[in-house]
Amino acid sequence: MRFNYYRLSVGALFLLPILLIANKVIFRGYAFENIVPSTVYEVRVIINLQGYGDDVFVKSFLPLNTSRQIVYDEIQESLDFNLSSQNDMSGRLASWEAKNLEGKSSITYKFKTRPEGIKYLLPDGPISPKNYHPSIASFLEASGSIQSTHPRIMEQVALLSENKSELKTILRSFFDDVNQMSTRPFRGLTDALTTLKLGEASCNGKSRLFVAYCRNKGLPARLVGGLILENGFKKTSHQWAEVYIANHWVPFDPLNGHFASIPSNYLELYKGDYFLFSHTANIAFEYLFDIKKIIVNNPNLAQELSGSDWNSYALWSLFEKAGISLGLLKVILLLPLGAIVVAISRNVIGLKTFGVFLPALIAIAMSYTGVWWGMMSFVIVIMVVSLVHFPLEKLGILYTPKLVIMLVSVVITFILLSIIGIKFDYTDLAYITLFPVVVITITAERFARTIMEEGFQRALVITVQTLLVVLMAYSAMSSTTMEGMFLAFPELFLMIIGTMLILGRWMGLRLSEYKRFKGLIG
Repeated sequence: MRFNYYRLSVGALFLLPILLIANKVIFRGYAFENIVPSTVYEVRVIINLQGYGDDVFVKSFLPLNTSRQIVYDEIQESLDFNLSSQNDMSGRLASWEAKNLEGKSSITYKFKTRPEGIKYLLPDGPISPKNYHPSIASFLEASGSIQSTHPRIMEQVALLSENKSELKTILRSFFDDVNQMSTRPFRGLTDALTTLKLGEASCNGKSRLFVAYCRNKGLPARLVGGLILENGFKKTSHQWAEVYIANHWVPFDPLNGHFASIPSNYLELYKGDYFLFSHTANIAFEYLFDIKKIIVNNPNLAQELSGSDWNSYALWSLFEKAGISLGLLKVILLLPLGAIVVAISRNVIGLKTFGVFLPALIAIAMSYTGVWWGMMSFVIVIMVVSLVHFPLEKLGILYTPKLVIMLVSVVITFILLSIIGIKFDYTDLAYITLFPVVVITITAERFARTIMEEGFQRALVITVQTLLVVLMAYSAMSSTTMEGMFLAFPELFLMIIGTMLILGRWMGLRLSEYKRFKGLIG
């Protein structure tokens, strides 16, 4: 009878959350696309230059909000320059100007952006001549670098479109011809004719040739300049093409093979055949892009949840009156998730840790310091406790006074490291002091006790296993996907209880014990 009651309880703890989540999605209109996290890019443009006593200007295109990209949190830093900007059809052109600039100087422009990918379905039917508006018709004309009326290009267009009448077929023929050409980085500008003659080019040469093909065939086309957003530092911008089809500017990237589409990591900066940067001649000039990919809560999450009282987000309005931040509420919600990682690591895998919930607490501490500084803090605690423990042991100091001395030693070490970081302008090192003192205390006490009871070598083994479990718990608790899910569906806590009831009757061997007892098992 008790066994049936157990199975009924576990079944209810899984079935009830599924029914409640289904009710929210089907009848209350919860949209998963607004709950799952979104990708944001943090971009820093660094410009270094040196003046020689003359007036200096630097011009560059800055990103604008469009239908497929959002730009926010813009900050520009420059001590010697005055910034002005103007918007036109090509984009937002910024101009930094300085009078009588002498020596080295720098400009930093930072922003965050959330672009979206887009794909177009091209219409069926042939290319038909149209009377375009003058603002569109200008993109049918040849230019010095897009020689769409040159005999060599006209001959190639005739060859590629021979026996073809469908718009999609002709565009695919133009696109494939340019795409299959060899890719070779050229410094400076590569025009369309040179690209055709050489049969190779970089992004700007290939895009100009594709635009020349389209213009020759009566399709308005233009260049677009921007960045491919990837983690790390880079010095290269990117150019692709757009073709005016059915009242839409449709993107094509013949270098990277994106046909009538654009990926979500393409940031548009300007439209037209321009250079991204222009500046005063005869100055030492260099630039660098520092790009970081960040996973954040979907900006529509708050709006999605605020209209209903059936979620954890609704509790925030109550906690807010008591001065409790949404960040603290998220930590409280995700703490059981860290605990379940610890439980599975101990009971199923067989890893040993300092305490049952200490790894989850350390994972919470890492949410303030960051994972790398959190790991460094943890390692420093272990090192300091190890160095202090043995001399105190030889002196015969009692356990509690010894623990206090070790704690004070760790705190002093953290403060000294922070002072060194600030003094040498390495402010990231100051984050180490954010590691909570209570976690330091518990960690130092557990490590010291393990040394006394099981020896130094065993203590180090448990330290490594504890750190491994901490990293797993941190990965689970820092997941913005899980954060959004628990804010929207707090009934998932019932599933955690059901999982723990199943784990509570775990009678099998732990994974680590299979190796330990493999002789007996065989």
